[in-house]
Amino acid sequence: MSQNRSELILNLFKESNALLKGHFKLTSGKHSEWYFEKIKLIERPLVLEKIIDLLVEEINKEAPEFDYVVSPAYGGIAIGFLTALKLNKLFAFTQRVEEKMTVRSGFSGLDKSRAIIVEDILTTGGSIQEVLDCLQQKEVEVTGIYCLVDRSGGEVLIQGKPVRSLLSLKVEAYEPDSCPLCQQGLPLVKPGASDKK
Repeated sequence: MSQNRSELILNLFKESNALLKGHFKLTSGKHSEWYFEKIKLIERPLVLEKIIDLLVEEINKEAPEFDYVVSPAYGGIAIGFLTALKLNKLFAFTQRVEEKMTVRSGFSGLDKSRAIIVEDILTTGGSIQEVLDCLQQKEVEVTGIYCLVDRSGGEVLIQGKPVRSLLSLKVEAYEPDSCPLCQQGLPLVKPGASDKK
């Protein structure tokens, strides 16, 4: 990913008020000073489309063979759906039911197919791993994993490989018991709705 493209992605987040500063509890349970609020992008379809066009360009460079784009609920649904639309592929999503990632009922052709996973924001890779495990139970061959933003700066590996991202940067995420923001007494905010407790 070129520096210019990374700057463009970051600027689109900033212009959409989708890069927040404060004290946030992430889906992983960790705390961070920075939060990428993808809902702000989803609110602005034309901005989201610009970002997805760049993602589609990256996917097409690799040209992995696949039938489905699969994304986790909820924030990933619009992102994955638009990606599938632009790639002329099928789309499915996973969601947590009683703390376990599962494929939404009704997606009848997914079993034993080939798929790529498209996620919004990567911090620890936990959600992507849950989706991967869920798909492997359905004998789906995952041929690629992509995200908009990799907050780990490329440190998180899934099955020994880095996740392809449009923007990769190291954003500190703290364990709750050693969080300097907690120690400063800053109010903790838990944005988003991943249904992970």
